[in-house]
Amino acid sequence: MIYLPLGLTILSSIIFLVFFVIYNKDILKGVVKPNIVTWSIFSLITLINSITYIAFTHDILKGALAFTDCFTCIVITGLILFKGHYLKLTILEKIIIFLSLASLLLWFLLHNAIYANLLLQPAYILAFIPTLKNAYINPHDESSLVWLMWAFSFILTIIVILIRWQGVFADLINPLIALTLHTSVGLLALRKIKH
Repeated sequence: MIYLPLGLTILSSIIFLVFFVIYNKDILKGVVKPNIVTWSIFSLITLINSITYIAFTHDILKGALAFTDCFTCIVITGLILFKGHYLKLTILEKIIIFLSLASLLLWFLLHNAIYANLLLQPAYILAFIPTLKNAYINPHDESSLVWLMWAFSFILTIIVILIRWQGVFADLINPLIALTLHTSVGLLALRKIKH
């Protein structure tokens, strides 16, 4: 039964990467206007998330999209350095960074990747607030198709997790949060401003 989860894992990562390329083209064209601080924080969070997620699941198929997400966030951050909007750290962003680093400290002290990953999830949610707010105020600043296809990748990952289910509910927490947040940005970006 390895072929179905393997195929879904590969498909979810391919979809994620294809729409990552589209998003990068939109950055270069100035169609989307990502914030360097937000994407730097996404990079930090997805790095910690992917490492702790694999550490507690011991399942590369369940965690493959987490690594793909991390890779794309880091590359997007690099690209934004040349094309994005620069803003100072807000109090919220400082809290997010604190929670992210606290999750690493927790992992180091307790040697428990599940606890570290669970502590990271509020930071993951908070990190989306600027993007959600901007997509609400300026829906044309984000690509709805890209965000919704990234959300679809998380649906495929959730299916893989359920196929390979071992009764650990923590396996589902980040993918469900990621699905919800990516879908929310996508749906907000679909809205048209009425004049």
